[in-house]
Amino acid sequence: MVDAHSRLGESFSANPPLGDYAQMQTRLALVAAQGGKLSLAGGRSLEPDMPLGRLGDVRLIYLPSFQIADLDRLGDLLKKAAPLHRWLREQHRGGRLIGACGASVCHLAAAGLLNGHSAAVHPRLVTSFRHMFPAVAIDSFNPVVSAGHLMTCGPDVANARLVFHMIAAAFGISVARHLILREPAKFQEPLCEVATDPLVAEAKLWMQERFTRDFQIGELAAWLGVSHQTLLRRFHAAGEGTPRAFVQKIRFDAAATMLVETHKTVAEIAQLVGYSDIAYFRQMFVQRAGMTPNQYRKRTTPIGSSVEQEGRAQATVFKP
Repeated sequence: MVDAHSRLGESFSANPPLGDYAQMQTRLALVAAQGGKLSLAGGRSLEPDMPLGRLGDVRLIYLPSFQIADLDRLGDLLKKAAPLHRWLREQHRGGRLIGACGASVCHLAAAGLLNGHSAAVHPRLVTSFRHMFPAVAIDSFNPVVSAGHLMTCGPDVANARLVFHMIAAAFGISVARHLILREPAKFQEPLCEVATDPLVAEAKLWMQERFTRDFQIGELAAWLGVSHQTLLRRFHAAGEGTPRAFVQKIRFDAAATMLVETHKTVAEIAQLVGYSDIAYFRQMFVQRAGMTPNQYRKRTTPIGSSVEQEGRAQATVFKP
């Protein structure tokens, strides 16, 4: 989650108008659930940003996996984490998005949040988990399992996928795509359609990193070393529509996110995502959303937050 949050800034830095927006609207806090330093694998330690009690409103809560050599100690460890479990229940009642990976799935189960639901569980923990939490169904087929505002991930290798799904759910699919397009294809489904044509995939990444700028598709073709017509033909053959339509979709997703997350005016948002003609921006938005930007803003509320909070969110990372 730390890496993903940092890379969000890298993705937005290629689009200068969105740079400040990306940095100002999100903040990641590393929190110690029980106080003191965070003990990392390998014997290292890390100072937390704040104790659990000082944490304010959050958008998403991420519980990374932790190592436990003796599974017989798992029950005692979970009992000591009772304050964390109470806090998790409060956050869940407030509609916060909570994700857990590996052994931390046990925290969600101990808090009673997974009762009656399915969860992804690490293979090493299956026997102990089934004995301790019989009310939770174990999903052995899917690496990431969603249940309302809860997401679980079993094997550590699927942790990146969990992070991308959480970012997509909390901040929008367009934001997650900024990260997912840089990952191997095996991580990209189902968050992002993977272009089978490598030239088309490279073109999409190029546009993703420059979508707020005023550029011509001919510039992209020249950068790729192909003609304008060849680029259009390859997009069509790959079932991707046109490059211009792809750019419009990215701009729409970014605009929709800012309408909900900020108090910026429609005119300001239009310019930030690359439209100097406000009327054309409104027309494009209505075509895609079926309503005006202002209507969309009034009807849409982000997970665990409100427009009045200006979308300021914290991604919270816990270590046992």
